[in-house]
Amino acid sequence: MKRSLRTILGLLAVLAGGYVDAGTLRVPGDATSIQHAIDLAQIGDVVEVGPGVWHEAIDLRGKSILLRGCDGAETTIIDATDHGESVVRCMSGEGPGTVIERLTLTGGTGHEGLYGSGTSIGGGLLAIGASPTVRDCVFKSNSVSRNGGGAYCGKGGNVRFERCRFEANTAEKGAGILCVGSTPVLDRCVFQDNTARYSGGGLYAAKGSSPIMRECQFIRNQASFQGGGVCSLDSAGEVLGGIFERNRAGSHGGAVYLGFRTTLQAAACQFVSPTDTIDGTSTIARSNLRRGACDLSEDVTVLAEEYDCVSAGGEYRGDGTRCPSPSKDQLARRRGDLNRDGRVSRRDLAIMMLLWR
Repeated sequence: MKRSLRTILGLLAVLAGGYVDAGTLRVPGDATSIQHAIDLAQIGDVVEVGPGVWHEAIDLRGKSILLRGCDGAETTIIDATDHGESVVRCMSGEGPGTVIERLTLTGGTGHEGLYGSGTSIGGGLLAIGASPTVRDCVFKSNSVSRNGGGAYCGKGGNVRFERCRFEANTAEKGAGILCVGSTPVLDRCVFQDNTARYSGGGLYAAKGSSPIMRECQFIRNQASFQGGGVCSLDSAGEVLGGIFERNRAGSHGGAVYLGFRTTLQAAACQFVSPTDTIDGTSTIARSNLRRGACDLSEDVTVLAEEYDCVSAGGEYRGDGTRCPSPSKDQLARRRGDLNRDGRVSRRDLAIMMLLWR
């Protein structure tokens, strides 16, 4: 009953856009540290953090409170360097009424023990069985030995991220975010310069997860193996109105990799650079690339985006159109002289690049 009341009060506070009749605890002033203020706080209170670098690793302890940087994320930084822990932990049933906003979370090396000794997850934020709301925060330069450099959304970790940035984080999988058994929502977030040693430079959607990404940007993220921007395996979810620019993967899917038993869908997305490719076992996202048949004459037709087709001197037949099945003679010509003009030239190279995309 107590937890139900706490959840209801927290939801009412969020819907009202603030914390009615809330007390305010200021750091510094009313408390010597952020964790001290959290420990003192009651349901609906505001913990207001002053500008500066706060060398802490904190636990929200299941409390429906607002933790806020009073001057914004640029000047209010929680740095967990040398603490050997996630910058922020939500592992006690925190709900949407637990709100974290206008803070930079950095220097986190993750929480150890859940995957065995010496392995860490959730550098900036660790959320398991908790669904806090995170607004206007920056997750920067967090590094873990296992998964979720910026954030780890474990089972039941249905976190809502609004206008957050994930920058220069590193992990084995999910350098920006890894989600498993959860349904996080990401609204207008930016993933930039994150690096995965294996897969999912920006985001890794693992088994049983269904992330919803709305109008997010993925810029210069990279993975050594699959999914420079997004990697999805045995999961669902949506990427709506996303922008992918200069993301890279060492093996497959510079922008998006759709792996085993995934039903992740992409719609109205922009894939800006040649490295922003989509690959994997599913064709769902490819249908949203706005590609079609490109007639390059001389019986050569390839699948391409309209801009690339016109740039190569071809005739674009429309979104969703298909290429005719090539004959044996056409397949043989694709080994070099693609436009059958009697020589291998830059025109053939342009056609080959379209085929590779």
